[in-house]
Amino acid sequence: MDIKLLNIEEQIKYYDEIYNMLVEGDEEFVPPLSSRSSSVQSGFSNSVKAEDGIKSYFEEMKKQCFMIAEENGVLLAFVSYRENYFNDVISEAELPDIYISTLMVKPEGRGKGLTKKMYATLFEHYANANIFTRTWSTNTAHIKILSGFGFEILHTVKDHRGKGIDTVYFVKKQNGGEK
Repeated sequence: MDIKLLNIEEQIKYYDEIYNMLVEGDEEFVPPLSSRSSSVQSGFSNSVKAEDGIKSYFEEMKKQCFMIAEENGVLLAFVSYRENYFNDVISEAELPDIYISTLMVKPEGRGKGLTKKMYATLFEHYANANIFTRTWSTNTAHIKILSGFGFEILHTVKDHRGKGIDTVYFVKKQNGGEK
């Protein structure tokens, strides 16, 4: 299993495969990726399927950093993230930071510990940065992984993704990221 942080030239080579993964896994996200305009979108209440599917979401993702997991040359998972990102929940005082915006594992890659390996790689590579991410409150598998790594809930936006489905922001404070 190879886990790699990609530079811009390398990530361009994976764009078609990543796009296809997004299309295949669209409905696994709440709301679906095809009803979002960006991987850092703040409002979900009026989410409707875009005419261009996930194209606008993917175009915004391409402005980010990528890490991939592949086995025997087959892409099984990826993470997209932003360095030194802040918004209305993550303050500028939290910098340096990494904001994980999208994490996806193909069905055939699940159960192999890829999510944990990718998080561990980010923790090691960005040891002096706080790590942030968000997910929906019913995504219990991801929340369990985050809790296991010591992520703490930073902020919850009630019913943000629909009735009874909150958006939950998480943070893992790291060595140099302590304020």
